[in-house]
Amino acid sequence: MNLLLSLPLLLVLVQADITHANTTDAFNDKVIYGEDNRTLVSDLDAVYDAEALTFSRAILAQIPNWRITSNDKTTIGIETRDLKTGLNFCDGERFLDQPLVSACTAFMVSPDLIVTAGHCVKDKYDCKKQTWVLDFDDRMDFLPPKSTVSFSKEKAYACKELVSWSQNAKLDYALIRLERPITDRAPLKIRREGKTATNESLMVIGHPLGMPKMLTSNIMIRDNTLDFVFKTNADTFSGNSGSPVLGIKSKMVEGILVRGDDDFKTDFQLGCDRPAKCGDKECRGESVQRSTYLPLKYIPKL
Repeated sequence: MNLLLSLPLLLVLVQADITHANTTDAFNDKVIYGEDNRTLVSDLDAVYDAEALTFSRAILAQIPNWRITSNDKTTIGIETRDLKTGLNFCDGERFLDQPLVSACTAFMVSPDLIVTAGHCVKDKYDCKKQTWVLDFDDRMDFLPPKSTVSFSKEKAYACKELVSWSQNAKLDYALIRLERPITDRAPLKIRREGKTATNESLMVIGHPLGMPKMLTSNIMIRDNTLDFVFKTNADTFSGNSGSPVLGIKSKMVEGILVRGDDDFKTDFQLGCDRPAKCGDKECRGESVQRSTYLPLKYIPKL
């Protein structure tokens, strides 16, 4: 994990109004390996991608409460910028008109329990300063380059309790109990024992750079020899921290995305940034904490 956030990146984050309540997620950089395998969930095919769409319903976006700029009886709003102006991305890059809203990603493991990365929530007090929202996708009423993204309060949830938390060299997770249960969708099943097969094909669903929900596919395990984590070639970014890494064959959460390589490379000739790119087997890979090291005694079996 890189614990040094460069001043230029910090200034860009502040300018874009997307610095995190706990800025350590900006340190846990991610990258594109080989081809860019990200797809907006809203662009998935209802038949061909039915399973991924079902999984995606259990995903939540983390909104630090200080980011909420409007709050009425039925909705909350976040004024924000798009990827191009908010993070100074170069013309020609993907998703330039998508809004930057959330800090991290979480997923349901029971109707009232969600899991995210430990570095996304500092402690029980910080937990109370976050809102978790369902169904953040590109169908939001956002007008680039800067406007407000609104969410129904019916899909917004507060933290009732930080049930279990760890952030150290081995583990990086937070188990959060919500103020009320989510009753209109199913939680994700997690691996509780055994080891993820090295040849398991994987997918990640989350909110890269705080953008609307995306599926990252064609993921392979690069290193399955470590105890607490395995490494992959997932095309993920800060904002994906806490995302579930799902086995396509196992149909369960194999782990939590926690850290990776550097996000951006500056195009000095044009004065803008581009996603960092590596070959599928190059760079250090994206680290995934194994789900078997979650506090399973608190998580109901499905």
